[in-house]
Amino acid sequence: MVSVMAALAISMVFVGCCSNVVFLELVVKEDPGAGNLVTFLQFLFIAVIGFCTVGKFGTAKRNIPFKQYLLLVGFFWTSSVANNYAFDFNIAMPLHMIFRAGSLMANMAMGVWILKKQYPL
Repeated sequence: MVSVMAALAISMVFVGCCSNVVFLELVVKEDPGAGNLVTFLQFLFIAVIGFCTVGKFGTAKRNIPFKQYLLLVGFFWTSSVANNYAFDFNIAMPLHMIFRAGSLMANMAMGVWILKKQYPL
């Protein structure tokens, strides 16, 4: 039963992500500037749902100070909006996804360079 539920959850995440990409590609083909609107709506949706569930309408104790949390959200927002400007160059969506996925490598490189972190091979 657990493996069926896990398979269902994994397949629903896969379907959700794929439909999100297809929808975004269709919207951006019509208007390349609409990527920022979609990004804003996604951020707003996640913020409202998080405030209601995780934040328990502002009554839950925060693990991260609010000022630092806003800074992290601001950085993530900026990188998302900057990524949306790539749509102005009419690049293919799979190529855009590959470049966005490369941010993990950039984060690791910055961790090694700035924070002097070491990662096992």
